[in-house]
Amino acid sequence: MPEKLIIQMTNFTNTKYKYKAFGLVCESEIEIPAFLKVSTNASVQFKVQISDELPEFERDYVYEEPYCRLNESEFEYQVEGVANYFVKKGDTILIQACCEDWNTILLYFYSNCMVALLFQRNLIPFHVSGVIDPKGGVWLFAAPSGIGKSTTAIKLKEKGYDLFTDDTALVYLIGSICVAEASYPLIKMWKATLENQTTYDTSQTYQLRPDVEKFGGFFHESFMDEPMKVNGIIFIEEEGDQFETKRLKGIEGFQRLRNNVFRSQWINGMGKAKLQFELLSAISKTAPFWLAKRPVETLSYEFFAESILKEIICIEKND
Repeated sequence: MPEKLIIQMTNFTNTKYKYKAFGLVCESEIEIPAFLKVSTNASVQFKVQISDELPEFERDYVYEEPYCRLNESEFEYQVEGVANYFVKKGDTILIQACCEDWNTILLYFYSNCMVALLFQRNLIPFHVSGVIDPKGGVWLFAAPSGIGKSTTAIKLKEKGYDLFTDDTALVYLIGSICVAEASYPLIKMWKATLENQTTYDTSQTYQLRPDVEKFGGFFHESFMDEPMKVNGIIFIEEEGDQFETKRLKGIEGFQRLRNNVFRSQWINGMGKAKLQFELLSAISKTAPFWLAKRPVETLSYEFFAESILKEIICIEKND
């Protein structure tokens, strides 16, 4: 693990902020701009706290990466020169700041600490972005980073489909209906996407990290913080030299969705393999799955989004 560099955080007040993310209410000692503000009367399910010293593991960790260690109920993550984080028992996230760049500190909090907290609470996050269908329900786009989930979503936003979630969401069943729960109202875009979209003016975005040309934009006003029915899950691939779509069988969807569990390398160490299998099995029996392939270089995201709209979304609506 990297050597710790600690900055004593003495400039925080006793103000408590209340937010909602992934359907969970948190009480925080710091402002978390990407989260949705909620009533101060809302029942708290987890806390975000600043700490000058992080706790030791109560139980031995069972999985280790260069920057993290974990067991079923404890998770430690360290980013040299940025912050050290500790997540425990599904109800507490501790942040030990090593710099004053809170945009960067929160970026690792969003993408790692929140995922660990979800696993600790027996919730499985998926690597998906999504849009809200004006006629009801949501469409989810599943793919690894860099394939075009966010860009596809923002292009469909330009065609009247409000943003639902970016990069992560919970997907589960309520009764026999497959639903999705959005993460929080922040979309992340590479510079090329930012320069080729009309939803956000550059003045409405901020650079996520000083050394990376990726930008964030908020959509709090249109954010839906309740579970919504999943109309379909569309897996995106870059392959070949033409656009293709294909309806997938449940078993194919099961396999592809398993590959899009967010931070899936932590599943076994957190003891969630059985939970993951049961959830994937249930989703694959109820959700429609599609595959959408786009050429690596020859087609624009504008054409890709239009093709998904015509060849998947409109067809599925008419079935």
